Amino acid sequence: MTLIFSSLLLSFGVFARMVVPVILISAASFVVWAVLGIVTLGFASYVSGPVTAMFISLFGIRVALAVKGDLRQTDFKILALNSFMYGVFFFVVVGGLVLLANAIAVLVAMWQVGVPISLDAFKNTPQSTQVAFALIAVSIKIAVVVVVLTVTYAIMAVPLANAAREAGHRTPSNGFFYGLGRSFLPLFCIFFVSFFLQFYFELLTLLFAVLPLVVSIISIVTGQALPDFDLDIILQGIAALAGLLWLNSWIWSASALALLKFDGSPEAQRKPVQPTDPETETDIRALRKSRERSF
Repeated sequence: MTLIFSSLLLSFGVFARMVVPVILISAASFVVWAVLGIVTLGFASYVSGPVTAMFISLFGIRVALAVKGDLRQTDFKILALNSFMYGVFFFVVVGGLVLLANAIAVLVAMWQVGVPISLDAFKNTPQSTQVAFALIAVSIKIAVVVVVLTVTYAIMAVPLANAAREAGHRTPSNGFFYGLGRSFLPLFCIFFVSFFLQFYFELLTLLFAVLPLVVSIISIVTGQALPDFDLDIILQGIAALAGLLWLNSWIWSASALALLKFDGSPEAQRKPVQPTDPETETDIRALRKSRERSF
């Protein structure tokens, strides 16, 4: 519970510091991935989303760590490298888990509607049964995907925070999975609530921010004039985007605090006993004997 409330308080400071960086990173990533897409014949587009999202996440965690006192300068080369590695990792792992969720949803939906588990049986079912099957399958898929994503990100929260911290100058590396699964229960609660709310804020962003932007672009291209939007729509779009950023700031804050909590544990603080240098012991004995002779 302490981590939940502490991360809530920290999230507001992180949110205020991440507004401008998110805009700049998004604009820069658009240009970088556009160039890479041309160079790689479009293959870079497969990982552009996950890597960009991971770069923003790691930068957000670094901001949270800076608020807590880690003021080391950011090495953007290491930050970009870690973003690529973890972005590809989550792209592969989450993609595989989503496919597994699809299979589970189809199997459970077939069992619920009483359809034999086979492709031919599904094709020959009545229309009403197919509609019921689709509704059940989609509902189960959404539930499974949310739980799977929450578990995955909660388990990897501390390793991600450690990767963000490693992007500081002269920061030692602790390994790809350092702190795996630490503070799982509070992180699971935070991630679950955040992901659940992000679903609704993304819908609001689509309705009040993305669609008006698309309409504006089309209107400029075709009619060379801006459409007349109500101020309420603009404000609602800004509020939806701000809500999404704050929910992510909460996740970044929780991940940073979980890392600091793990580092503060007895296991993390325990250091191996350094053996005494034999030459140092000899010098000390010689100094002691010389002083005894002087008396």
